[in-house]
Amino acid sequence: MIVQYRWLDSLDDAHIDLRFRVLRIGRPKKTALYPGIDDDPRTKFIGAFLGAKMVGCATIQYDPKADARLRIRGMAVDSEYRNRGIGSKIVRMIQNYAEEMETGLWCNARIKAVTMYQRAGFNITSDLFEIESVGPHFEVRWNPNNRVTE
Repeated sequence: MIVQYRWLDSLDDAHIDLRFRVLRIGRPKKTALYPGIDDDPRTKFIGAFLGAKMVGCATIQYDPKADARLRIRGMAVDSEYRNRGIGSKIVRMIQNYAEEMETGLWCNARIKAVTMYQRAGFNITSDLFEIESVGPHFEVRWNPNNRVTE
């Protein structure tokens, strides 16, 4: 299985569909869109592809908080392709980008994703909290000065 990772110039239907299937189960499809974020020129997108099929994605939003100017949003890996390092590779790409921008990262991580973020050097920075209709989350943060090496 050779997965190709690439930065994308914009959001497309495959990206929205993957966000919806993974992150918005039981909710309207329009909740997979981030108005004001997806169309912000500072927003960046990553896709992981197996052939032409998008199997992983993430959105990097400009959203300053403490020592982090960038926020990871819409991180999703197709259920058929989980536990193969796709999410971890996407996070490493985002960390490399953040290092170039000389900033940290933060995100609201679902409980099942916290371990992956911790392996990448993120720290939990909040108590457990509930995002209505989505589920329990922790805020996690990463600073390039605390980079975990492979």
